[in-house]
Order: sequence, then structure tokens, then C-alpha cells
Amino acid sequence: MTELVRGTKFSRKAIEKHLQVLILENEIYLKQFGITKVYYPNHRVQHFDFEKLTYSNRIIWFDVLENEFGKYLLIQKKKKIDKKWAHEHSITVPLEQSRNFLKVLKKILHSPRMEKLLN
Repeated sequence: MTELVRGTKFSRKAIEKHLQVLILENEIYLKQFGITKVYYPNHRVQHFDFEKLTYSNRIIWFDVLENEFGKYLLIQKKKKIDKKWAHEHSITVPLEQSRNFLKVLKKILHSPRMEKLLN
């Protein structure tokens, strides 16, 4: 961190805030070893079948991430503000659990309570 502060001239607090934003956006992940924090990049798996859902000024991206722990389905919601996409929320699901995730989601969406909310 000291090298980053010296090299960039940004404050320690500003750099820590930026790293937290990158974690929130699933661009990086953090491993802590005692008091030492180590940041690692998440890698997007290059493929041609990613999907997106667009509505109003929002978009939900469905993508795949890979890091040392495995592959994950990334569902990320962004909002357009002044012609730029701003991160709102995201969730990562282990790729091997994606079918179970879908099964639970279908169960919720087809429940009697949800049917009442949708009608």
C-alpha cells in the first residue's frame, strides 16, 4: 500500500476506497493473511453466449468469472447515469451450482405468493 500511495500520490484512504469498489464490482477479490491484505483479479471467461437484460435505464449482465476458487456465474446490475454505466448490485453463484440456483429461482417465481404479487 505504501508503494501505491507514493507512486500515485493518492491517499491511503482513497486507494482503500477504490479497492473496495473494485471488490463490490467483482473485478477483484481479497484474501487476508493476518494483517496483510492481498488483492487478486477476477478473470472474465471469454465466451460468446453471455446475455443481458435491458429495461428502463438499467441493464443486467450475465457473465462468467474465474479465479483460483473456480468459475462463477456473475449477475450484475448497472444503471446508466450521464451516459456511463454505474454498478448497482451483483451476485456470484458457483458455476456448478447454477442449475440448483435456477431451480430455486423457478420455485420462488411460481409460488402462490409470487403469483399474487405479479397479478
